[in-house]
Amino acid sequence: MQKVVYISNSRDVTEQTDVNRNPYLVHLNKLLEEGWVISQMNTQTVEVDPKLEHYLHKETLVSFVILEKPD
Repeated sequence: MQKVVYISNSRDVTEQTDVNRNPYLVHLNKLLEEGWVISQMNTQTVEVDPKLEHYLHKETLVSFVILEKPD
């Protein structure tokens, strides 16, 4: 069985929180604990336009992860 999981993470340079508290990563970590394994991961870094009024972070990580659960 396969499942596709989307991950997005934007961080500003002063952020002090633990990255593993990101809701996407919490969900992915739970699936991994349930026995799912990562079979493929496609990652892109999207730069944020510094001209934006609310420019807080330098980049956004976007990834599609294909998980498989062995029978």
